[in-house]
Formats: sequence, C-alpha cells, structure tokens
Amino acid sequence: MATVIFNGEHLDAAIGESLFTVADRAAQGTEEIGSSCQRTGSCKECIVQIKHGNEALTPCSKEEAFLQPQADSESAVFRLACQARIMTSDAVIVVETFKRRLEIAVSGREAPHGHDPWIERSGDAVTCDGERLAHHTGPIYGVAIDVGTTTVVLHAVDLETAETVAIRAFENPQKYGGSDVLHRISYDKLHPGQLHGSILAHVNATLRGLPINRRGIFAVTVAGNPTMRDLFFGFDVQPIGQSPYISVTQAEFLAGQRGSTAVRAEGRSLGLAVHPKACVYGLPLVSHHVGADIAAVLATIPIESATEPFLVIDVGTNSEVAVGHRGRIICTSCPAGPAFEGGRLTCGMAASDGAITALKRDGGTWNISAIGSGPPRGLCGSGLVDLLAELVANDEMDRLGRFRNGDKSVAVCERSSLHFTQADASELAQAKAANALGQMMLLRTFGIRASQIGTYYLAGAFANNMNVANAQQIGLLLSVAEDRIARIGNASIEGAKAALLSRSCRDRIEAMVRTIEHVELEKEPDFFDRYVEALRFAPIEAG
Repeated sequence: MATVIFNGEHLDAAIGESLFTVADRAAQGTEEIGSSCQRTGSCKECIVQIKHGNEALTPCSKEEAFLQPQADSESAVFRLACQARIMTSDAVIVVETFKRRLEIAVSGREAPHGHDPWIERSGDAVTCDGERLAHHTGPIYGVAIDVGTTTVVLHAVDLETAETVAIRAFENPQKYGGSDVLHRISYDKLHPGQLHGSILAHVNATLRGLPINRRGIFAVTVAGNPTMRDLFFGFDVQPIGQSPYISVTQAEFLAGQRGSTAVRAEGRSLGLAVHPKACVYGLPLVSHHVGADIAAVLATIPIESATEPFLVIDVGTNSEVAVGHRGRIICTSCPAGPAFEGGRLTCGMAASDGAITALKRDGGTWNISAIGSGPPRGLCGSGLVDLLAELVANDEMDRLGRFRNGDKSVAVCERSSLHFTQADASELAQAKAANALGQMMLLRTFGIRASQIGTYYLAGAFANNMNVANAQQIGLLLSVAEDRIARIGNASIEGAKAALLSRSCRDRIEAMVRTIEHVELEKEPDFFDRYVEALRFAPIEAG
C-alpha cells in the first residue's frame, strides 16, 4: 500500500487506484475536487498539485498534456486526479487541491452605498436597468466575485434585502498556468481557453453548493486585475502582455468603440451556473495592469470627503497603488510576484496548516506562531516579513540581504529542518522593491511626502496580518504614523458587492475610473536606479 497525504489527511492507497478514487475516502474529498466528465479526463477540471511523490504515479496521459511545465521558475507538478494512478507501493504522495483550507481574507471594509439595485422585481418579472429579463416569483439573488491571481472570494446576496447569505473562498485554480499574470498570459497563448474554463468550472462548483436557488441568481459582478478579469470573461489577454500593455476593452475604449472598460455578458453565454439571462458585469479597468480590483477598493474609500492626501496599496502578486487628493487620483501597478505569498521560496507556503505567521528572535531561539497544531512546514507572508526584520535587527543579515559570515542559509525553527536561503532573500528583495518603488514614484509624481499622507490604506489579506512596524523596517511599507494607517481587508470584494447592490455606486465607479491617471514606472528616467535602491532591506526614503 502507498500513502496519499490529501490536504493533510493520511489515506491508504492501492496500486492502480487514481488519486480521485483515493480522495473519495477523504473527509471532504468529493468537495475538494471538481469534475463534470465522469472522470474521463475530458473536462480537465480535477487538477491537483503534487507536492511530493509524483515519481510514484503513472506518467502523464495525453489528457494531461496541457499541464506540462510552463516557462515559470516554479517546480510545481500538476496532475489530473482522475488520470494519475498509484504505481508504486510504500510510496508517500502529498497532494493538495485548490480548495484546501487556507486563511483567505473573505471580507473587508464596506463600501458606502445606497440600496438601489439595478436588478429589481417588477410584479412577476425581473428587470435589469428597467429592461425585462425573465418571469420569476421567488427570491432574487446576486453574486459578487473577486478574482485574485492567488485566491478567489465570492459573496452571494439577497438583492431585495441586501443581506449577504453566503461567503465562499478558494485558491485560484489557474495556478497551473503560472504564479503571476505574465506567465498566465504566456500559458493562455499556448492553450487558449483552458484558464478561462478552469476558473469557470471552480466558480460553478461553488455556485452549485450555495444554499440558494441558482435559477434565482440574476446578477454577477466581477472584480480583478485586467488579466484575471479578462480570463474570466474569455477575452484575448495577449495584448495585456505586450506593448502598450492594455486590454482589448481599454483599446476599444480609447478608440471610441465603447463608452467604458466595464463589460457585460449573459450568464448562458459564459456557461455560468446562474439564471441563463443573468447579467454578468465586469467592473471597469483603470489602465494597463491596473484593474477592476483597485477600482473596487477605491469605492470603499471616502475620496470626496478626504481633507488630506491618501495612499492605498493592495499588496499581492500584482500589487496596485493609488494616491489621491482634491479630485485627482494617480495609480500604478507593481509586478511583485508571488514571493510574499510563499511562491518560489524554499521555505515559503500559503497561509494554511503548518504556516508560520509570526516569529521573533529570543536569544538563540525563535518564538513562533503558526496555523494549526502540527509542526511548522513553512512561512507565509506575515511570517516572512517578521523573519526579514529579525534577521536584520539581529545582524544575521545585512541590508543587502547577505548572511553573516558568508552563510548560504539560516535555520528558522529548531522543531523542523526549515531553512531560509540566500535565494529566498533575493526573491523577497525583488518583491519588496517592486512594492516600494510603486509607492515612492507615486508620491514623487503627486508632489507630496510620506509625512503628508492623511490616511494610508492597506488592502488585502497579506496586509491584514502583517506586523506593520516590521514591514516598515524592511522597506515594504512607507514609514507612516500608526494612527494614520487603516487596514481595510478584502476591500475589492466589498466594492464589487456595493456595485451589485447599488446602481449609483456602479455608475460612480465607472465615472471615477475615467478620471484616474496611470503612471508607467518603467518610463521614469531614474527607474532602474530607484529600483536598485529599493532592493535594500531598509526603510523607504520617500521625500
């Protein structure tokens, strides 16, 4: 017998069994893996990640050809659970799905909005912006979706009462196409439509599990960066990956062929598990790699009443930054990559069981906090921030990321063989520099200093949990006074939900997006010099 560790659960497996069959015996196996083809491999939905032991499985079948390693620096192995079969006894195979139990920020600061939904009941009919959609006498629902590069969050709401009736979250299943947007764009060129199908399959599986009548879902709003939003709608994303780096909707908007970068589609045209005539609305993109997610975040901020400049940063794989005051907003995107989400690091992992979330040096030992009761398996974003700050503070690593005495790695935890390497430090330095550069450049462009920021908004799950003082010491965040910092959580889903419940909020977001100025960092004459400066693990020097 072999042992399959499925999302942390140990299961016995016989030679010849598929991973899908083994997962049937897990506590929540059938919920964790999606499939709509009776396990023949044709739907390509039952993708799992093999963390260890792929050599004990049968070779990839022709149905799995689309999962072959792409031009990404990660060494992740992905398989179809219905095709990968146990080939060796006494082997240990570690399998993770995209619905494993992660600590995902599922909500945030609510966006101010009235209750004036654009989907309404008129007698026994449902209307969209006053136009009849269908006959329907039961409750009417809407769904807001935040499609992040790493995670996906979904809120289902009763459109007549504005009550949130269900919240769901899962890892973005497009991970097999690369850990960042550029790799997914490249993957989509080789396998057009595959990433679109994967995200829809997982969203549909989630919709089918909601405690509501799916035929009563008449509205869906979708927020995400340009690549994620357009992959959801099935658009060609190749233009986003090449100069001038704009989506097809932005190109059409600039050419006067459409009035907004927002998009609309019918539920049946996308194959969504909602009412066939449901209106699916993609929030407007800002520009280039700045997307509908930051537009949704900005909807939660009292921009009009702000008496001092504000800065908002949503730290992630594709970080976005905006600065505004007195009717002017400028923004940029920072291709930070997945390092602070555990990607490409020997010691990194997502925020799931075994992830170190906080740590502090106490003499020769580490005091750590981790998720779950098992042994530490790696560090997630907040733990990585603490580690970097502690190594610098204790003179175990200099500001350039070099270890003391020329060491190549540092032991992180006495209770495991976990080590932080020189390569890990380099990956984090690059991710940190991208975020720092975006903030520095926008402040300079806007003509203000960090000390003039009235409110410093930190959006996203990562910012929710990090030690801000440590993040400031390593130069990830600006040195802004604590009383001016506001953590707003997953504000993107809240903005998408506000747009779902309020026609005036939806229209306000579209109007606001048209006024935002985009700054292309790489076109700044001193871009490279400032980037090199930002690689240092030192507080940001921003005018």
